[in-house]
Amino acid sequence: MDMSFTITDTELRPVSPPSETTTEVDLETDAVTIPVKLCNLPPFSGIASHVLALTADPDIDLRQISKVIQGDPAFAADILFLANSSLFGFPSRMHVLRHAIALLGLERIKALAVTVAMRGFLGKRTPLVHQCWKHSVACALVCEEISATFGFAGDGAYTAGIMHDIGRLGLLKSYPTEMTSVLGCRYIETREALRAEVKLLNVDHARAGSWLVNTWALPKAFCDICEHHHDPPNPNDPELLQLVKAACRIADAIGFPAVQCERLPSYLEAMAPLLPPLQHRAVPAEEDLCANVTARLATFEH
Repeated sequence: MDMSFTITDTELRPVSPPSETTTEVDLETDAVTIPVKLCNLPPFSGIASHVLALTADPDIDLRQISKVIQGDPAFAADILFLANSSLFGFPSRMHVLRHAIALLGLERIKALAVTVAMRGFLGKRTPLVHQCWKHSVACALVCEEISATFGFAGDGAYTAGIMHDIGRLGLLKSYPTEMTSVLGCRYIETREALRAEVKLLNVDHARAGSWLVNTWALPKAFCDICEHHHDPPNPNDPELLQLVKAACRIADAIGFPAVQCERLPSYLEAMAPLLPPLQHRAVPAEEDLCANVTARLATFEH
């Protein structure tokens, strides 16, 4: 069976089209051909994966989580650094991991662990990596800000948001030349960038992210979010997926796109799918949301 995607010239219309290169592929799944270098990426942080597994149990002993994190002193130090940073904004400084875990709770510790793991996964911080990372963090912060729309805990929504574009980061890490070509273009709309990825690599970052998350044995909800976050809004989707879809578009609208497009949604257009669930809740002002995300993103500028 031919697992490759068929892309026609009329389907791919970037304003400045990327040059084509020949890319070796060698792993075929039921849905997609996975480029070989993506398969060879190092696994997701074992510490973070263990924390995700432990925090799935609401009755887990927090001392067990502390023991896991303390097994990697560098990881533990990064947890404390972020816990005390403007990104998470906890009011008092924490110096002891065990104390931090007791104060922060399961969802915040999960968010911290995934953020530390993602920072480690990025590797060398090139301008394009930084551009994509800012979009991921902006999406996560928007998820947190508007999580009350569906009654989610802010930290749980943040974790889903920061993972949504792991496929783009993975492709950029494993195929920097091809992804630089893709990300350096200006497109009419976002889905054209996905088609450019398929044309060069036989897979887009949404499918690549779902494959990575599944391969790393992370929660299935992350697989669905990675694979479908660029799908059109659908009120029948799981609520967490609806939230991430909207937050991804809102991050674009307030100035943190991963790719440059001529037709980015306005803030109100991006927020529109959430208006029915919002009901009488106040929509955050665009200027306030943008300023808050910008200030918290400053944590990653150093």
